[in-house]
Amino acid sequence: MYTVEAIKALGKLRTPESLDTLLTLFDEALPIDIKREVVSSIGRHNDSNRVYEFVSREAFGKAHPMELIYQMFRTCLYRSKEDSRFQELRERIINHYHNEVIDKMNKYYDYRQSRDRAQPHGRITGPILLTGDCEETLKQIPDESVQLVFTSPPYYNAREYSDYTSYSEYLAKMGRVFTECGRVLEAGRFMIVNVSPVITKRPGREFESIRYPIHYDLHRVLTESGYYFVDEIIWVKPEPSVPDRISGYKQTRKPLSYKPNCITESIMVYRKNCSFLLDRNMKNYSEYDRCEDEDIDTSNCWYIAPKADKNHPAVFPEELCRRVLRYYSFERDAVLDPFAGSGTLGRAARKMGRVPVLCEVNEDYAEIIESEALGYYDVRGRNNRAHHKQITIW
Repeated sequence: MYTVEAIKALGKLRTPESLDTLLTLFDEALPIDIKREVVSSIGRHNDSNRVYEFVSREAFGKAHPMELIYQMFRTCLYRSKEDSRFQELRERIINHYHNEVIDKMNKYYDYRQSRDRAQPHGRITGPILLTGDCEETLKQIPDESVQLVFTSPPYYNAREYSDYTSYSEYLAKMGRVFTECGRVLEAGRFMIVNVSPVITKRPGREFESIRYPIHYDLHRVLTESGYYFVDEIIWVKPEPSVPDRISGYKQTRKPLSYKPNCITESIMVYRKNCSFLLDRNMKNYSEYDRCEDEDIDTSNCWYIAPKADKNHPAVFPEELCRRVLRYYSFERDAVLDPFAGSGTLGRAARKMGRVPVLCEVNEDYAEIIESEALGYYDVRGRNNRAHHKQITIW
């Protein structure tokens, strides 16, 4: 039985005889990891004619697993620069499969081959507070000058500060805000959204309330706004800290009336669409920019108690902000919260050496942020306060 290492060694020979052997092996019933390496090794051989014939014959209409098709497409990518036949074959595979992995492979390859790569944008060096509708105020922030977005959007019509005429209007508004966040977010960096399902009050005892799966619907909004899904982290709260929904069932024990206590929220992790790996983002930092001597969260469940605040009905726990900042940003990064509320992310960011960029539409909450005297630059453009400054970019 051949091993992956044996197939790799055979491929390195690059002789007519080794190619004959690989082509014969491809027709045998082999484990998928072995067969995948067979395709890869065939693609590295010097005989372009036979390699082209192989891919042309096997890439279409043979019901091969997509793992093998990806390797065939990879062969076309790396041979298309020197042989126009593989460029044509590359386009045929793209048009035949309409596959998201193939599309991404194609974009990544083109990016690596481009000599006109976008240069890093400037960085924000001082904390910023923008008061007003973030969809508009964010226009004052330059393109790709923020390194992380972390926010908890307003709960749909579940709080007095969040009132929309319809759920579709709410989702459309979130889409416009997330698109603007994507403009200011550096390519390849993370957009992280804390959200949970929400239930609206019944308009009367004879009517049923509606429970909205906001985290599911925001996934579509986020992907349409220029991000792709990476992870879901579950924020787990102590059960005594959440509203009691189970008591009715405990009293009646009647089926259909069961409503569990909701002790979790979703921390949805997305990355801004780009054509390169995370390595490129990390190369902008020193090898000494590391998190040392701290416990690491090894699972996607974070056990954190919520926080009550007399000034705001739904605040981030600072510990939640601390973990997000630790895992998804470096020191001196600019971190944006477009729905800042009373400014918990800003407080955590300053303590951890990050540069907060906060947006808040509610004047009272903005006053709370300013009252903490954290040195925010006021860029409202309509304020005569003495500490008014322009956005600072290096």
